[in-house]
Parts: sequence; C-alpha cells; structure tokens
Amino acid sequence: MSEKVAEFPNSTEAELEQETEVKEQKELRDEVSYSFNREKYELEKQESRKRMHTMLTFFSAFSIFMFAAFVNKEAFVLDAETSVIINQAINAVVLLVIPFMLGSVGGLTRILMSDVAVDHRGTLVVSSGLMAMFSWIGIKSGVLLAIVVPHLEKQGVVANVEETTSSGFYTMALVAIAVGMFSTNLYLFINSRVEQLVAKAQQNSGNQP
Repeated sequence: MSEKVAEFPNSTEAELEQETEVKEQKELRDEVSYSFNREKYELEKQESRKRMHTMLTFFSAFSIFMFAAFVNKEAFVLDAETSVIINQAINAVVLLVIPFMLGSVGGLTRILMSDVAVDHRGTLVVSSGLMAMFSWIGIKSGVLLAIVVPHLEKQGVVANVEETTSSGFYTMALVAIAVGMFSTNLYLFINSRVEQLVAKAQQNSGNQP
C-alpha cells in the first residue's frame, strides 16, 4: 500500500512536467507565429508605403506637366517640319506592312516547298518578312541603287532601275517575295549544314574505341 502511495506523487510530477513542456512548446509556437505575422505585417506596410510613394510621385509629375502645358501653350505646338516628319513616318509604317506580308508569304512558301520540319517556323517567317521590309527601305531610299549602279556602269549596263522600281508595285512586290524566300533558303541551308556536321561529329565519336 505504501509503495502505491509512493508511486502516485511520481506519476503526478511526470504529468506536471509533461504539461509544462507542452505549455512551453505552445508558447514557443505562439511566439514564432507572432514574430512571423509581425514581419509579414511590416513587409506589407513597406509595400503599401512604396505604392503610395510611387502614386504620389506620378501624380505630382502629372500635375506639374499639366500646369506647364496650361501656362506655356506655345511650347507644345509642333513645327511644320516636325509634322511633315511624323506624317512621313506614319506613311512609311503603313507602307512597310506590304513588304512585310509579302516577304512572310515568300518565306512560308519556301518552307512549304522544302518540306523540312523547322522548329521555329513562325520566327523564321517573321524574320523573312523583316528582311523584305529592309530591302524595300534600301530600294526606296536609293542607297542600294547608289551602291549597285557604279558596278553596273563599269560593265556597260545602263542602270535605269530606280524609275522602274520606285513606281512599279509588282516589281517591288516581286523583290519582297524573292528576298523573303532567299532569307528562308539561306537559313535552311545553314541549318542543314550544321545538322550534317553535328551528325558527322557524333558518328566519328561513336566509332572511336
């Protein structure tokens, strides 16, 4: 009987120690959770301050710009030369859409004719259209003809191409399509050569003992 009475306090002390340990762990978890929530709150507070500062900066800059525009109205009047340049730029952008489309069609036609699986087919078609667009810029500006004409004159060929290409739409369209096909053909040729060299190198490395 005395042994049972002696064991009872020991079990009670063990339970108390276990409860104390559980309580300490709970307090530690609560403290960690509180510190985490505190850090999260501080970060959110800093982000909100940054957003408010950015919005205030943009609002201040916009207010200053509007005040300057209201006070100095003459400062925002475009010159005649600037208006002409802007008009020419808009017309050039609209005009260059035509060679871009024709060059893209030429590049796509060359891909379909080659019947080769190309990974970046869309990128290749777009780049062919850009090359055709650049060719139109070179012809329209006269720089390309200025480079080619002296060589033609040395060979006794009368270069009267500028008048034809500057006004002939079908000639320019043919040039755009040809440039698009040539660009795609050049890429396909280089890609096939690279694949052949890689396959040859792998074959040679596989044959080595």
